[in-house]
Amino acid sequence: MSSKATAKSWIRKLTVGLYIGGLVIVGGILFLPDQLSFLQNFVTPRQVEHASADKTLMIGYAAFPQGFDPIRFDPITRSYLTDIYQGLVGTDRNLKVESSLAVSWGMIDPLTWEFRLRPNVKFHNGKLLTVQDVKFSLNRARLDEASQLGDLLNTIASVETSGEDKVLVKTLVPDPLLLSKLAVTAIVPENVTDFSKPIGTGSYQVSAQDSSSLSLQGFKDYWGEKPYYGSVKLVSIPDRDDRIAALENGTLDILANVPPNVACSLVERGRSAQACEKLKTQDYVVQAVPSLEVTFLMMNQQNDVFKNVSVRTALRSLFDHDALTEILYGFARPAGQFVSNGVFGFNPELKNPEFNLTAARKQLDQVFASSFSAPQVGLDYPESLQSLAEIVQSQMADGGIQVELHPLSDVELFTRIENGQSDAYLIGWKSELGDAFDFLKSVAHSKNTVSGYGQFNGTHLLDPAVDQKIESSEQNLYPVKRLKEMQAVMKTLVEDAVMGIPLYESETLFASKKSLQFVPPVDGYIHPSDIR
Repeated sequence: MSSKATAKSWIRKLTVGLYIGGLVIVGGILFLPDQLSFLQNFVTPRQVEHASADKTLMIGYAAFPQGFDPIRFDPITRSYLTDIYQGLVGTDRNLKVESSLAVSWGMIDPLTWEFRLRPNVKFHNGKLLTVQDVKFSLNRARLDEASQLGDLLNTIASVETSGEDKVLVKTLVPDPLLLSKLAVTAIVPENVTDFSKPIGTGSYQVSAQDSSSLSLQGFKDYWGEKPYYGSVKLVSIPDRDDRIAALENGTLDILANVPPNVACSLVERGRSAQACEKLKTQDYVVQAVPSLEVTFLMMNQQNDVFKNVSVRTALRSLFDHDALTEILYGFARPAGQFVSNGVFGFNPELKNPEFNLTAARKQLDQVFASSFSAPQVGLDYPESLQSLAEIVQSQMADGGIQVELHPLSDVELFTRIENGQSDAYLIGWKSELGDAFDFLKSVAHSKNTVSGYGQFNGTHLLDPAVDQKIESSEQNLYPVKRLKEMQAVMKTLVEDAVMGIPLYESETLFASKKSLQFVPPVDGYIHPSDIR
């Protein structure tokens, strides 16, 4: 694989996380209930009062997808396709797995899962959902060379059908994360490969599109509850000032990713109101939700400055986390580990380090006095983190370390990280679906070119005990034991090996009209069908 291709794979991994919340029950043939208690709600949806036919819900984004193929897994594409495609299972706003195109599922044995399809589901083209559609979709998502889901689904050995309504998914090894993987794998009609106009089973279907917008219409044959809004328009507004103007003139009902310096004019956070850009309307409310992304400083342990664990430990007290979060106008929280609270693998026993410049400088001086006259390192980072890089440079200078800033393109940065060439680097990792495993496998595990473990271990961390626990957690079907393994690894990475310095967890910001009932989901993706 070329360096450019692997760099793109890293970029994708920043937004691909794996989620499990104690959902797997092990032993014998253990099926989840047939969900008969709520199946009736799916077959005969409850009635809701709908918006007038001439009312279209307007949602604004900063970018537009390059295509609508559901095997693309970048955040921009996913934002536009949330209610068009569906998987065998889905997740609620808190990322809990729930029924979707499968009404029941369970394990026949540790390597075999069985899914029973929901009856009478139609695609937007009128075709009834069959087991062959599921088989085609899963195989395409895991095997197609263009798929960005291939790595995610690489534990699947085969997809088989049983009768007219059952699908068997067989895995190479026990996979406690399979349900979460399938929740983000869309089902499409068999043999469809042209996705210029998406065809799914969701509550909305595409009615029109151009180079900057996608118009949706409620799908009249949808199997579930009909959405409140009969039509939705998703528009991309690349220019920041134009997005703000669209709020001020009332064009948009919802704007995703509101700039923090604008959001703070409506919400009392961090900086004073004088430092905020005033939004010239009072018709909107700003809501902030945790982004599940932690930004951190990583250190190459083969570098002369960082190879001493005493230096890395001292740096934990060197950074003023409050100053770092001010970059985002208070819409961030100090982080004490590499995943955020609520992510499976988060260790609640780990506390955020206290800022203590005097103690940090004393410890660093003791090390540097016998080793360096003037310690110097390079800091690689994406161009978007320029402000953060400058603060890190200043605070490391307070500790006696001179930092040379190296802003890079994403591809350049991730190529250097993969090759272990960075002295130190800044990056953010989003546990998008709520599980720490992808981070641990790709970043914390020692590099193994055969297995793929440690593909992006740019720190050169080598700890056999850490490797063993990570590998064990990959196949551990017992949630409690698995959680303990991952929490133990997190403690080692943060306090013992000091692989890097977690800095802050950012928040995702939404502006919505006060007249709307809109609760942002944890993963940050807007579902028009949930809005009233």
